[in-house]
Amino acid sequence: MHIGAIVASKGGSVHTIDPHRTLSDAVDRMLALRVSSLLILDESGRIAGIITEHDIIRTLKLLPDAWKSTRVDEAMTCDLFTANSEDELGEVIAAMTVRHIRHLPVVDGGRIAGVLSIRDLIRAAMEELARHNEMMRRYIREWPESGETPG
Repeated sequence: MHIGAIVASKGGSVHTIDPHRTLSDAVDRMLALRVSSLLILDESGRIAGIITEHDIIRTLKLLPDAWKSTRVDEAMTCDLFTANSEDELGEVIAAMTVRHIRHLPVVDGGRIAGVLSIRDLIRAAMEELARHNEMMRRYIREWPESGETPG
């Protein structure tokens, strides 16, 4: 299964925040949207980074008295792993697991197609596995009694 199919089924909505906003603003936006990450775009509309719950907690630990006023661009993750619509689900899950990534921007031709979470990818993998299992059950049910191979 390609990543593009998952983006298409989930929808390509992308939630962003201005890099000069504060972490307090980011928390408010994330809570209002019920999301755990926001993309940060540069002036040209390209991805400059991502701010996640993890980034906010790390900043809270480092700057317990100043985290609310810390700017998003001071706490965001800049070194992003991205995928494109043609990438295979299994390969992307493996790469995210190795890199300990939970949020995946999907970029096609320099344009943001969507953002997927590891939960979205696991759900898609489980659905794909269930489809394969059902196909195998049907195939086995049609297996000839005489031991001849179907076909």
